[in-house]
Amino acid sequence: MAIKVREMDVFKYLEAEHQRIKQQLDEFIASYNQMSDPKRFERSSLIFDELKSHFEHETNLVSRISNDDKDTVFLKECLSDRENIVDAMDFLLMSHVDDVDYKQGLGELLLRFDAHLAHYKDRPFVAFREQLSLQELRTLDSQATDWMLGSSFGSRF
Repeated sequence: MAIKVREMDVFKYLEAEHQRIKQQLDEFIASYNQMSDPKRFERSSLIFDELKSHFEHETNLVSRISNDDKDTVFLKECLSDRENIVDAMDFLLMSHVDDVDYKQGLGELLLRFDAHLAHYKDRPFVAFREQLSLQELRTLDSQATDWMLGSSFGSRF
């Protein structure tokens, strides 16, 4: 008997990713001083990979909408926020986990990510959702289900 998986709402999935990354950063910063350098490096790598994956998911969503339909102000704000977050992450990638300013850099990354979350809370891509057909939404929701289940990225496109 096959198990039917309920499709995941792509927009709720992106919000859940936001919250998961924020929580991981919070926990990492809180336990940073008790970790060994190899554990700090491992944890940093995992969080940075999650962040990159999240941005890939956002990009995948935005790319599914024609350029004529995109809210350019929203998109510019979002890309600017993402650039600030990537800058903070790049700063950390150039440092070593035992550097004095590494924990401070994590705090800066968290602040930038928190600002991103606060700005888009309860409204991520709302304008985009309104511009999608029911079929496009179903396709994106299927993609979010694939992401959630760990299927290969982009398998439905």
